[in-house]
Amino acid sequence: MATNVIVRGQPYSHKELLTWLNETLETSFTKVEQLCTGAAYCQLMDLLFPGSLDFSSVQFQSDDIERASVHNFSLLKTAFSKVGVNRYIPSISPMRWRFGMSLELLQWFKHFFDRNNTGREYRPLEARGGRSLVCAVPGTYQTVRKKQNKKDGLFLFNEATFTLQAKVTQIHFICSYATCI
Repeated sequence: MATNVIVRGQPYSHKELLTWLNETLETSFTKVEQLCTGAAYCQLMDLLFPGSLDFSSVQFQSDDIERASVHNFSLLKTAFSKVGVNRYIPSISPMRWRFGMSLELLQWFKHFFDRNNTGREYRPLEARGGRSLVCAVPGTYQTVRKKQNKKDGLFLFNEATFTLQAKVTQIHFICSYATCI
C-alpha cells in the first residue's frame, strides 16, 4: 500500500521538478505542460509500484494527444486505486491543462515519490523501450499550408505556428485535503 501525502510548506520550483523528473526517468522535459499525456506519471507509478498498472499499454508518443491523455490518466487513476492513493485527477482535455494545474500535480507527485520510493533499481529508458515521453506542449501545433506557385505548377510549403486558446473556463481543483490528497 502507498503512503498518501499532503503537500505543505515550501514548494519546489518548476525547474527543480523538471530536473528531478528528467534525472529519474531519463527524459528531456523543458515545460511542465508537456506532462499532459500522463505517460510520465504512469512510469513513475511503474517505478514505485510495479504491476500497479499495465505499463505495456501506456501511450508514450501518439498522434492523438487527447486520446493518449485520457487513456494514460485512466491507467493512473486505476493504479492509484489499487495501491490506496487518495488523489483527485481531473478528467479534462490536455488542451485545457495549464501551467498551474500541471505544476500542482507534479509538486504532489514529487512528494508522493519521496515518501514511497524504496530505491529499487529501475531502468526507465529500457522499461519504455527507448521511446520518448516528451510531447508537444498542448495548444501549440505546427501546420503546413500549401500554396500553389502558378508560375511552375509546384506546391510550396509555408509553416505557420499558432496557438489554440481553450474557450472554456479554467477548471480548478476543488477538493478538500481530507478526501482528495
